[in-house]
Amino acid sequence: MPETEIKKQASQHILLCLVAICVVRGITMVITRYQLLDASLLHDKACSIAAIFSVFESVILTTLWKWVATKHLNFLATFHTASSGFRMFLVLVTLGVIYAVVGRDEIVPWVIAFMVNYFVLLVLHSIFFAKMVNKLFK
Repeated sequence: MPETEIKKQASQHILLCLVAICVVRGITMVITRYQLLDASLLHDKACSIAAIFSVFESVILTTLWKWVATKHLNFLATFHTASSGFRMFLVLVTLGVIYAVVGRDEIVPWVIAFMVNYFVLLVLHSIFFAKMVNKLFK
């Protein structure tokens, strides 16, 4: 696959992730605005921070994927495994810092907000990586 196609696919994936994050944030905003869920389970600050974290994580991982796919094609499987582990580690470290700041009683909304974004991006990244590996190694 030519380098321009790899860059195009990476840009489309970043756009898809941004749209997915915006949709998740919109849904959580509606839930918190109209109090469809108990306020102790979800609040705006947690959802906003989780969305910002997800945007940065998504852009960074896709940019790194693009670099690996263009320069070191043989390491794509290792990269996918490493990026999945790194993503989980980064979320856990971030939640650990938030726990240290907000305390035990306030951590639940943060965990819920980060879990929702984490799983949405996990599905999107996995589908993208699988689709691209099939295209690259055809």
